[in-house]
Amino acid sequence: MNSTKKIRAALMGGTGYTAAELIKRLVSHPHAELVRISSIDNIGDNVGKVHKNFGDRLPFILENLNCQETVKGCDVVFLALPHKVSYTKVPELLPLGVSIIDLSGDYRTKDVAIYNKYYNTTHSNPENLSKFVYGLPELNRELIKNSKYIANPGCFPTGVALSMVPLAKNGLLNNVKLRVLAATGSTGSGVNPQEGTHHPVRSLNLKIYKPLVHQHLPEMEQTLIDAGAKEISIDFIPMSVPLSRGMLTNVVVDLPKYLSEKDVENIYREFYKNHPFIRLTGSKNMPEVVSVASTNFVEIGWYLREEKNGSKSFAVSAAFDNLVKGASGQAIQNMNIMYGINETTALDDFGSWP
Repeated sequence: MNSTKKIRAALMGGTGYTAAELIKRLVSHPHAELVRISSIDNIGDNVGKVHKNFGDRLPFILENLNCQETVKGCDVVFLALPHKVSYTKVPELLPLGVSIIDLSGDYRTKDVAIYNKYYNTTHSNPENLSKFVYGLPELNRELIKNSKYIANPGCFPTGVALSMVPLAKNGLLNNVKLRVLAATGSTGSGVNPQEGTHHPVRSLNLKIYKPLVHQHLPEMEQTLIDAGAKEISIDFIPMSVPLSRGMLTNVVVDLPKYLSEKDVENIYREFYKNHPFIRLTGSKNMPEVVSVASTNFVEIGWYLREEKNGSKSFAVSAAFDNLVKGASGQAIQNMNIMYGINETTALDDFGSWP
């Protein structure tokens, strides 16, 4: 990339939590410039009126613009739109020559029949699914470098994939069942409160939802199969917890008898040695959400237990921020890779402690 030319970015969908995180990262990015924000809500308001952390420091006004108006003069557009809305915009954006990073689930699952089933819709342009690269840098960095269209991963699948991809790459996820229990903060449910997601029923409460049928399930399976897994099944139980942001995914899987703790340690450290956002806490040292909240970092820890019959049970826990590595931070990371920038740019800040 020309060091003097900034990436000109547009944002479609300006009022959600992922939009707030994208704006924050883009306005502080030394090699990018946020040009405009389109929205169908809060038209005419300064972005600081919606996202109060910005105060009156930013000039952006939320505008009701069509696709062509939104991306005029821009290199890349981020789609911070709801599922089932992105697929109505992409056909209009493709002829305009702009790169697309879509944060919805509309272009992640390559089997349109599975997508339609889990998202309860009919995808309007399945012929475009193959144009999008799945934007998990720790798995697809080289593909992302050469792609113009990115399907940004979902939050739960990010944690499960990062926990299991090293095993899949080493041929250790063959004909196995993964048992997943994953906890998420309330921002994962979006800005608009709904029955079961707003503060009075989430505060001081724990509950599971969509057990075994969550829409992220096929995305998890597809990603691990792409990484080398074979004949896997996943029992996935998501849990809402009284946090505003943060996610903790926990995966249990049976491993071959011959694997030792040292073997597992070597597998994970070798796989992640060149991935700047992965912090391995190691064996019997479990990660915590507070360590990575509001950052793009992921902490991964594990525990290997030998059963009475000699088999091995393996538990992996991954902690990360659902709005950053689970959404907008990962989108910025993908943009950095696409444009040949150091992938940590605008993302290597510290979180808060505690």
